[in-house]
Order: sequence, then structure tokens, then C-alpha cells
Amino acid sequence: MTVDPAHLQRLWTDLNLRHFGGGLPSIEILWSRRLTASAGLFVSRGGPRVPVIGARQRRIRLSAPLLHDTSPRAARELLATLAHEMIHQWQFDVLKRRPNHGQDFRRKMGEMNRAGLGITIRHDLTEAVRRLARYAWQCLNCGRTYARQRRTIEPRRHRCGSCRGKLQELSAEKSL
Repeated sequence: MTVDPAHLQRLWTDLNLRHFGGGLPSIEILWSRRLTASAGLFVSRGGPRVPVIGARQRRIRLSAPLLHDTSPRAARELLATLAHEMIHQWQFDVLKRRPNHGQDFRRKMGEMNRAGLGITIRHDLTEAVRRLARYAWQCLNCGRTYARQRRTIEPRRHRCGSCRGKLQELSAEKSL
């Protein structure tokens, strides 16, 4: 069971007022069943200096498979994820910069974390992402495994991110 969209909008409004002085323009917040490699995503069409026409140009997508739980821990993770994506929205809409995890992001994250939000740059959802994975590739050099829900790695084109070694797709039995 997921949190309803009206509740997500109330969370967004509260965070906007408390941490951004109400300065963020409204945005659509959607649950996504396909978003499985990350907990959330700020999506925009066009660049930060291009005038945004309508809320449909920008949105925050939240992962239904990773954040669907209604436990207290999941509720904290949902709030932290929404706040994380709102910082990206702030970078885009207010600072007129492309969203990133640089100095501006870290400064704003620190301010918000002093209020107890627990925002991180990377989520500790490795196990949840791994459970959703149906495909996996392993580095032939260092042994690192890359799990994905879709067949997005092409061993002829992609290399290991750690050692640049060649990747080999694992069979379904070995990958899960």
C-alpha cells in the first residue's frame, strides 16, 4: 500500500514552507512502479534557465517498489527522499542550475538535516534494489556484481565501474 498523492502534496507543502520559505513553485509528485534503481527522481524538460510552462514540465517521481511500505522506517525514508528531490527542484527552479550533488546541494542538505530529516546523497536501499533485480553482470577481473531490473548493461559497450574490467552476464539462477 502506498501513501496517497494528496498526502505526498501535503508533505511537499510542509517541507516547502519550513525549508524553502514557500519559494518552490508547485510540482506534480507521482508514484512510479518502474523506478527501481533509485528511491526518487526530479524530472524536468528543458534547462533551468528556460521558462517553465505548466507543472507538467517538472515532476518528482518516487519509487513505489522501494518506498511502498508504511512502517515508521519507510515513512522516514519517504520524507528524506522527497526532501532530497526537493533540493534538486530548488537548484533548478530557484538557483537556475542543473541539479547535482555539489556544494549547493550539500549546504541545503546540511541545513535540512539539522532539523532531523536524515537526507542522504545515496540511499541505503541496496538490498531492496537487489530483490527487484532480474538480471546481473559480474566483472571478470574484480568480481563486482551489477544487478538491474532490466537488461540495461551491454558487455560489449560497458565496463566495470571499479576496475574497468570486462563484464559477463550471469545466468538467472546465479544472478538472483
